Amino acid sequence: MWGAVALWAAYMLVPSEHTVLRGLVLYPLADIASVVAVVSGVRRYRPRAPAAWLLIAGGLASFAVADFLLGILQLQGTQGFPSVADVFYLLAYPLFAGGLLVASRAGFREGRRGTFIDAGIITIAATLFALLLITSKYIADPDLSLAAAVVASAYPLADVLLLAVTAQFLLSTSWRPLALRLLTASLALILVGDVVYSVQELYTSAGDRRLADALLLAGVLTLGLAGLHPSMTALTARTSEVTLPRYSVRRVVSLYLISLVPVVVLAIQALTRRVDYVWITLLAMVAIAALVVTRFVDLVGQTLRAAEREAALSRFGSDLLFRTGHDELVTTAQRAVDDLVPGGTARVVETRPDPTDETGLFTALVVVNGHAVGSVVADQRETAEQGTRDALVTVARGLSLALERDSLLEAEQATADSLAEQNAQLRELDRMKDQLVSSVSHELRTPLTSIGGYAEMLLGQEFGDLNDDQQDFVEVIDRNARRLNRIIDDILFVARVDAGRLSLERSWVDVAEVAAASVEAALPRARQGGVSVELTAPDDLEPLWADQTRLTQMFDNLISNAVKFTPPGGTIGVTLSGAEDMVSAQIADTGIGIPPGEVDRLFERFFRASTVGAVDGTGLGLSIVKSIVEVHDGTIAVTSAEGVGTTITVELPVRQPAARPAETEAVE
Repeated sequence: MWGAVALWAAYMLVPSEHTVLRGLVLYPLADIASVVAVVSGVRRYRPRAPAAWLLIAGGLASFAVADFLLGILQLQGTQGFPSVADVFYLLAYPLFAGGLLVASRAGFREGRRGTFIDAGIITIAATLFALLLITSKYIADPDLSLAAAVVASAYPLADVLLLAVTAQFLLSTSWRPLALRLLTASLALILVGDVVYSVQELYTSAGDRRLADALLLAGVLTLGLAGLHPSMTALTARTSEVTLPRYSVRRVVSLYLISLVPVVVLAIQALTRRVDYVWITLLAMVAIAALVVTRFVDLVGQTLRAAEREAALSRFGSDLLFRTGHDELVTTAQRAVDDLVPGGTARVVETRPDPTDETGLFTALVVVNGHAVGSVVADQRETAEQGTRDALVTVARGLSLALERDSLLEAEQATADSLAEQNAQLRELDRMKDQLVSSVSHELRTPLTSIGGYAEMLLGQEFGDLNDDQQDFVEVIDRNARRLNRIIDDILFVARVDAGRLSLERSWVDVAEVAAASVEAALPRARQGGVSVELTAPDDLEPLWADQTRLTQMFDNLISNAVKFTPPGGTIGVTLSGAEDMVSAQIADTGIGIPPGEVDRLFERFFRASTVGAVDGTGLGLSIVKSIVEVHDGTIAVTSAEGVGTTITVELPVRQPAARPAETEAVE
């Protein structure tokens, strides 16, 4: 960029009398530098349809040849009009226009009728000035030869050609890419430079061309910068890859003012009474009026088509709500696409088009769960209106959401079916488990009853005296029979809890009495293990509306559990306390304790802490305690420190109904 600025500044600072340096070095050097910049940009960024930029580079090369030839003629003092340099100057304009036309075709922008009309209004206004200039200055000048008149007339017509193509291109593309802004600025500088050159030719002294040369040189250098910028690929990008301009109020006002040009010119001609060529102005006025009417009709048509698109999209949205299944959803989308693009040139396809395809398809991807599963495709020329493109994109997105919803519904249904099947299997397994527990418990309890009965008879010496060894053996048999009975009772209790068949026989229960009985029952084993058990209870403790059998089972499990895991010399404290509506029982021991990471799992069935070692047990005791507490609407909490001891706190509501009858309830 700074090189271009330096080259332009050097040209402006060199005095006019240095013809060789200005005309044969700096100006051609600027042209050649711009050609090299554009060609380098094509080689580096590889745009689609590189012929567009290469034609523009050809126009710059034509300028370079013309400037070099003109410099030689000026140096020789044989400059005339017309000259061979004029041929190359005039050749540059169709090359520039050809480059823009190739860009339009590459980007499929040529199908926008409204753009043609708007560019036509601008072109007619410019043509009016060009024709008035030609007829009044060149054709009417008797000093000009036919060749000179033709060449002189060709310059404004070449400007009109370039202006027409530039206007059509710029009105149909976005100006956001910097390269397109630079391209626009460069062409504007060239056109303004030509206008200034013509005005100076007509109204200033010969040789006064510094302003025109400055504008033209700036336009050439800016064109080189545009070709060298990374965004130069936007010139030939498809319309689906760039943002198209919207029809704005500024554009409408600008076109309105331009359409008034013939009226203003006609008024000036009338005031100055120069009516020789008024017919040209009238023709321009009629042509612009026709285009304005056509544009109005086109806008009305666009409005009606927009309404039809909205109706089609509304129907499409409604249909999607009531359609399910992949094929039905795709058919619904195809019907909407047919409504939006009549003629059958648009399709909903279930394969993603090849990204290298150059056949001119507008594509809107259908994406489900992050993967392209299809696309909505249409001929670019059938989707020239941005509204049609937006509508097709809306259809693709709607179909994406519908297919994703259908996929989720299918997955949800499959999950529901799987869960239903698993639930049925679980219910069958649960039934089999209950049957197994019942059968096993019955089969175990029957022989255990006999074993316990005979052991009790032997211990009662109903069959004769036992020696010491026999006495010990029978006591082991009795003790283990009782232990197995307790295990069976625990298993049956858990099964009743799971089945929701745990029954409570409520009555008013003296909690202190129940706790004392449990402590008394645990004392033999506690003394045997060298553990002391102490009960602390107030005299005025409120009775509980509870199941005495279950409370006894709760205290038995808690106290026996504490005795089991407290080493010799340890103590167990059972403390009862009460409030107006709550009774609290706290069982604290100085046992082995529980690791912090295992406290939360203490009430899980069959869970045994890692610190229990070889102490026997099933891991059901505390789980049963928790179930008993919960069916009485109470709470249970535990605190423990490994090697220090464990404290379990149970809180049970008192409940004081108006009457105090005995009650039996099934807890579900």
